Amino acid sequence: MSSPVTTERPTRQNNRRPSPELLPDQKAAGKNGRWAPFKRAFPVAVALFAAANLVFSGALIPKKAGDDEKNARGGDFWTNPALIDLAVHKFKDAAQVERPRVVLLGSSLVMFPFWAMDAGINPKIEDIAHYHRSMALSSLLNPGGSPVPVFNLASAGQMSSDSYLYVSEYLDGPSKPDVIFLGVAPRDFGDANLTSPMSTVSFKRIVNLQNLAKYKAVFLQHFNEQAEFVANEICYFYGRRWRMQRESDRLVEKLDNVIAKKCGIASSAMSSSKATDTQRVAYAPASEPGANVTNKLTGAAYERWISSLREYRNRYKGIGDRDISVQMDCLKRTLKLCDDRGIKVVLVNLPLTKANRELMPEHFYDRFGQQLAAVAGAHKAGVTYFDLANDKRFTDVDFWDTVHMNQLGGAKLLEAVVPTLKSDLAASQK
Repeated sequence: MSSPVTTERPTRQNNRRPSPELLPDQKAAGKNGRWAPFKRAFPVAVALFAAANLVFSGALIPKKAGDDEKNARGGDFWTNPALIDLAVHKFKDAAQVERPRVVLLGSSLVMFPFWAMDAGINPKIEDIAHYHRSMALSSLLNPGGSPVPVFNLASAGQMSSDSYLYVSEYLDGPSKPDVIFLGVAPRDFGDANLTSPMSTVSFKRIVNLQNLAKYKAVFLQHFNEQAEFVANEICYFYGRRWRMQRESDRLVEKLDNVIAKKCGIASSAMSSSKATDTQRVAYAPASEPGANVTNKLTGAAYERWISSLREYRNRYKGIGDRDISVQMDCLKRTLKLCDDRGIKVVLVNLPLTKANRELMPEHFYDRFGQQLAAVAGAHKAGVTYFDLANDKRFTDVDFWDTVHMNQLGGAKLLEAVVPTLKSDLAASQK
């Protein structure tokens, strides 16, 4: 009997399903295929970002002699970092020729009166941002004799922490002065426009990756602060994010003012404080002696007074609740450092107008003066403290605006401190 014939159906080869173990991971293959262009683009993007960072930072451009001078001619008086570099270089150059025996430290409150006095002597001197001498003080320290070398290391927006950095970095060895005049005011210890001591222009120009270890314990005690500092140093855009934001805010405010003017209404920035500022403007001097000096700086007296009130209302915002212990600790460190190096210090609580003092919380200004006196008292041998906060000799006519003294205020300031400066200089010669 023959076996039944079976007909085998032909099967197509492509219908057979290979073993799953032999197949590639289709999901993974699809994923790699979808993201492959991005994976190739990522290193390119990183390279482009790094190149842009180097270009904008100027690291690829060799620095030439005179670049600081050139860069310092432009930009904002308050935020131009080239002004800090130029001041430091001028100080080093001056110290090589003749050691400055007196160095002035502080913010623009120190810059203004010393510049104004010298502009009255010689109207052709450099503008306030580039001038670092004091002919008036130099001659008063040695009447009839050779002028005593004086260098002004004050800078716009200088905080107590910045003064400490200047002393620590530059006022030592052959550049060490005999006496430091240190003028301070509440804003130097608490400024709402500066989130931390690391936010200042001076800090960013003086502290870098090379000397970070020296100041880490003072300014960067936490890991996240150190990480942010490193990011600021190596990334041009990250380090300037707040400045970019501030410039954007200024642009928006200008547009706001333009639109408001076109519509015939007061802008939000102007209307919030107009009434209070108008009340305080009664303190503004009606006329200014030495107008040939102060007119070199823009704005009429009324405009400067109003602008100053608005500015310091913002700077003093929350100052009564702000912790100023870090800045006060920097003052202690400054005085201790000067004591160790044998440098005498004349510490001055600079005078302010009544209009400006009224912007601060009640009793804050008195407590501030008491804190300064206590810190200075711990170094009686090397520190002389002058509290000119409520000195009746200073009136509104002595001020360029509500905080900055003019040449008249500067003359009264020197009248108060020169005898002590002369005494300290004489003692240093023994």
